[in-house]
Amino acid sequence: MRNYSATRCFTVLCLAVLLAACAHAPQKPVPAAAPPPAPAPAQAQPAPPAPAAPVMQPQAPRTYVVKKGDTLWGIATLYLQDPWRWPDIWYANPTIKNPHLIYPGDTLLLGYVNGRPSLTVMRKGQVVTEATPAPAATSLPVETLQPQVRYTELNQAIPAVPLNSIRPFLSGTRVVSKHELDDSGYLLQALDGRPLIAAGNSVYARGLKQSEGGRYSIYRLGEKYVDPDNGDTLGYQATYIGDGTVERWGDPAKVLLTTTVQEAMPGDRFLPVTTEQINQDFMPHPPAKSVNGNIIAVLGGVQEIGQYEVVVLDRGSNAGLDQGTVLGIYSRGKKVSDPYSFNGLSGSVKLPEEREGTLLVFRTFPTVSYGLVMEAKSEIHLLDVVKNPTP
Repeated sequence: MRNYSATRCFTVLCLAVLLAACAHAPQKPVPAAAPPPAPAPAQAQPAPPAPAAPVMQPQAPRTYVVKKGDTLWGIATLYLQDPWRWPDIWYANPTIKNPHLIYPGDTLLLGYVNGRPSLTVMRKGQVVTEATPAPAATSLPVETLQPQVRYTELNQAIPAVPLNSIRPFLSGTRVVSKHELDDSGYLLQALDGRPLIAAGNSVYARGLKQSEGGRYSIYRLGEKYVDPDNGDTLGYQATYIGDGTVERWGDPAKVLLTTTVQEAMPGDRFLPVTTEQINQDFMPHPPAKSVNGNIIAVLGGVQEIGQYEVVVLDRGSNAGLDQGTVLGIYSRGKKVSDPYSFNGLSGSVKLPEEREGTLLVFRTFPTVSYGLVMEAKSEIHLLDVVKNPTP
């Protein structure tokens, strides 16, 4: 028994000595974690190529004095084969941020910057910049009919396009959807039963809602616009007649006609007054994406479509159009018979589309737009194609 205890004690003593030695032995260093790989340097994105310089007219004048009645588009036709690209030659001059700061009497000087055409505007011998004040209005001597001063302002900045051609369609005409039409009120009759009603008279109206506020614009429905490709109804032409204010709610409500540009009639529609703001400083630009539409109507009561006529397109803001969008007008390629075909050629062939002109979109609605024909190289027809302009 003693030998067993001695052996056991010796074994325990050896283990203790061994553990103590391990505790004091030097430790093997643990290798540090490798640092994460450095990110690869970002590849510099190449700058998008600069758009090609606009093609100049062979006889572009070196100098031009702006006259009353000019438009930016008209002046651009003297310089550019594609006049809608006028911002390209104005913006090449960094001092002209806004081309609408051009007035009658200003002088345009044609030069070149890094090989690209550029126009400089001079006024009274000084280069025009954004800080240059507009010319002062000119007062004319007039006969005084009442105790107030009258003057005529001559030096207004020239417009982008002929505003007289589009002014009636900036606010006097609009397109209403079927939903707006179904939700609108209508004129039932005048209080005294007369068929034509002018401002200052009261009428009975049905379908008006107090939640609409009580102030209405009156419109007369006209042509229904239909998509020629699928037959869908795009909207209805609505011509502005005047304004009215509710005097008494009910069914029917009593409405006072406060303003009329033409006499109202039973059946005219009441739409709530809107605060739509229409910018008249149109800056031309190509469509943001591919557009392929049609001319579906012409406004103004004309039969033939030529320069400065207003047309209706079957594409609107839903298709990416906005104010200033420029579109080419192309003849719709017709399918014609070919009595001379041989060697297996078909007896009929579709003619290619041909460029007929250019238009500028000046007002948009969700499904349709109003456009002004700026150039007409040949006769333009209903259902002609409108799409992105090409040379």
